[in-house]
Amino acid sequence: MRQISVFLCFLAMALVGHVTNIYSACDEDSKALSKKMHLSYPWKVHDIAKDFELLDVWEFPIMANKTQNQDFSLFLRVIQQSSKPSARSFFSIKFMIARFLVILRVFLGGIFGLDQNINSLPIPGCDETSLKDRLSVEDRNRSLAESGGEGAPNDSIWRTVYLYENEMLTELSNNTVHALMHFGWVQKFGKFFTARLAVYAKPRGTLGEFYMRLIVPFRRAIIYPALMQEIKNKWEEYTDSINRTDQL
Repeated sequence: MRQISVFLCFLAMALVGHVTNIYSACDEDSKALSKKMHLSYPWKVHDIAKDFELLDVWEFPIMANKTQNQDFSLFLRVIQQSSKPSARSFFSIKFMIARFLVILRVFLGGIFGLDQNINSLPIPGCDETSLKDRLSVEDRNRSLAESGGEGAPNDSIWRTVYLYENEMLTELSNNTVHALMHFGWVQKFGKFFTARLAVYAKPRGTLGEFYMRLIVPFRRAIIYPALMQEIKNKWEEYTDSINRTDQL
């Protein structure tokens, strides 16, 4: 079994070299941003995650029209839909490659015990098990997740730290890392808005540091572009269905 897992690791690493050019040619809409663009916004995450490393910032290739009630709440409903892929993804090679890597990660996680303590271990170097413990009473009261608003999907291992009108922070802890995903709602121009994703991490020991270095090319060349495209597909399908309903 161990030999099979090692073989799959090498296969996945080989795939990165072959598919990077495909992603470069096909993902003009996917956009990695400068970290400074994220840090320039007054997000709450800056206050409570100072000991986490900001790894990547991406902008979702969607354009939301404020005058059509396309707001952050609608965006969250789109990304929190069932894990069932969008119709377009069934014909996407890049999505299938990304899905294979996710399945591979779950498989290897089971073999090497990477996911034995989901969301139960302390943040590396700290006593808290969740960034939620760093929120003030005022922060908690302001959070829409506390008042029954939208948050991370109920069936997701990601848990919501807070949810405000224009940003949401979720977290995931396992045996290798304590990771954060921040979703921010920003104005593009005029009445049009879009969403951005910022990913943070704090490795858990030497294993965590090695693991995070190992997955860098997979994350940036495959996983993020596939995620951006999938959310774009779901956004267009969802908003198109709403428009058709309004026209009836």
